[in-house]
Amino acid sequence: MESILTVNEIPADAHAKSSAPVLQVTGRLDTNTISVLEKALMRAMATGAKSVVLDMSQVGYVSSTGLRVLLAARREARERKGNIVLCALTPQVRDVFDMVGFTSLFDIRDSLEQGKRAVA
Repeated sequence: MESILTVNEIPADAHAKSSAPVLQVTGRLDTNTISVLEKALMRAMATGAKSVVLDMSQVGYVSSTGLRVLLAARREARERKGNIVLCALTPQVRDVFDMVGFTSLFDIRDSLEQGKRAVA
C-alpha cells in the first residue's frame, strides 16, 4: 500500500474570531509521509500563530513517527503559549491515541467547528 498524505490549509472564515491556522490532513501519517505534515506545521507556526487546528477526519493511520511529530508540534505551541487542537479523529486513530495515552495530552475535539471555537 502506497503511503500518501496531503495537508491543506483551510482559509479562515471572514467572520472567524480566531486567526489560528486550520490544516486539513488526509491520508496516512507514517515515516514516508510525515515530512508533509512537518512542513505544513512549520509554515503555519512561521506566521506567528500560537495555536494550530488539525482536521484529522481523513487520517486513517498514525505511526509512532506521526505521534512524535504531533508531540513536538504540541511542545512548540505550548512554548508560544498556544496549543495544537486535533479534530474529528477517526476511530482507528482515536484507538491509537487512547492506547498510548495521548488523549490526555492533546486538546481533542469531536468536530472541526468545535476545534475552531477552542482556539477563538
